[in-house]
Amino acid sequence: MVFANPSYLWALLGLLVPLAIHLWSKKEAKIIKIGSIQLLDESNSRQSSSIQLNEWLLLLLRMLIVALVVLLMAGPQWRTKGNQKQITYLVETSIANEVSISSVLDSLQEDSPVFLLKNGFPEWEDDADYQSDKEQPNYWQLVQKMDSLRSDSIVVFTKALVKGIKSMRPNTQKKIHWVVVDSEETQDQPLLAVKQESAVELITASSTGRATKINKELLEEGFNISNDSLRLLSEEPQTVPLKKLDTLRINLYVEDDFEREGKYIEASFRALSAFLKREIVIHKEDEPTSDQANLNIWLSNEPKNNLEGKWLVHQENPLAKQLIELSPRENFFYLTSKLNPKNTVDQHLPEQLLNILALDKDLKGLVTKMDVRQMDEAELKPNYVEPKRKRESATLLDVSLWVFAILAGLMIVERLLSNYKKQ
Repeated sequence: MVFANPSYLWALLGLLVPLAIHLWSKKEAKIIKIGSIQLLDESNSRQSSSIQLNEWLLLLLRMLIVALVVLLMAGPQWRTKGNQKQITYLVETSIANEVSISSVLDSLQEDSPVFLLKNGFPEWEDDADYQSDKEQPNYWQLVQKMDSLRSDSIVVFTKALVKGIKSMRPNTQKKIHWVVVDSEETQDQPLLAVKQESAVELITASSTGRATKINKELLEEGFNISNDSLRLLSEEPQTVPLKKLDTLRINLYVEDDFEREGKYIEASFRALSAFLKREIVIHKEDEPTSDQANLNIWLSNEPKNNLEGKWLVHQENPLAKQLIELSPRENFFYLTSKLNPKNTVDQHLPEQLLNILALDKDLKGLVTKMDVRQMDEAELKPNYVEPKRKRESATLLDVSLWVFAILAGLMIVERLLSNYKKQ
């Protein structure tokens, strides 16, 4: 047996906990004064031995329960011999009902296993309807789970969408061949409307297998506005969210030693205001206030903690790669260097300020949903690692369900035994 996360095995030291509880909870013997021991029954010693035996049995059960919980966290896997000649086929659910894919899968040999490219790898069925399954697979995450398949060679039929890559490129000992099914689909969809002073701007996206483009146009007619939504009057009426361009509020706290930095930041926001065609108001404050602002900037050598809202604070970091970097704390950013004409221009300070404002956060989410850009096979391939030993090339089966079943059984037995013996 091997473990996916062997570092969790250090938690086996927790087996000392039930042992310590057992030893500490032993009651002191009660002394009873009697006149004679001639009438004591000899079976009492046997009964005492039985009680002690039950106590040790409960202790053993509890230690086994702790051990099994640790094993579950470590991800137990069992080595099995893989089939080097057999080829396993995986198909993405979004194309599983296409005629071209179905004809290819139907022509395979009867002993060739075909599964769906999703968690658990369920078996593909020719007569099943997969059109309603809109779940986007995480390709590289599933590659790591392909080690549980018995075949050494795997063929994957997929759309290879860019939005299906959400992790680092994994390593695998399986020989995986990706068959990218080219899509001629074109997605044209209105995403968002922005209400300006004298007009309404409609943002639409057009996505194909090669590129996704964002288009903006000013609307003068052909729409109705209702609260926070806009309805397009066309042959197929569509409703999109309506967003109002409110004034951006910036609170700026500057000490005397940072007056130059304050001027550079004010100039950057003036440039952003002209670029965005949106008013940006900067309020200079002496101390942090509770007023809600889109961004608070603290330029001082004195650190500030327990601040609410979105903050940019000065914290020198010579190893930083950018002027503004994200801190471990949410909505908290560091200005990593004093500002001067060179780094302000070379590192594009206005663009970095625009990024932390995150004005297009809602739009990015809408674009991601309708993005149908595709990758080619070379971009999709994981890192193949040649097994050094035969044992390394074995297939790993996840036995977590079996361990969980044993754990559940032991917990039931422990509860029944402890209630029966009142221990």
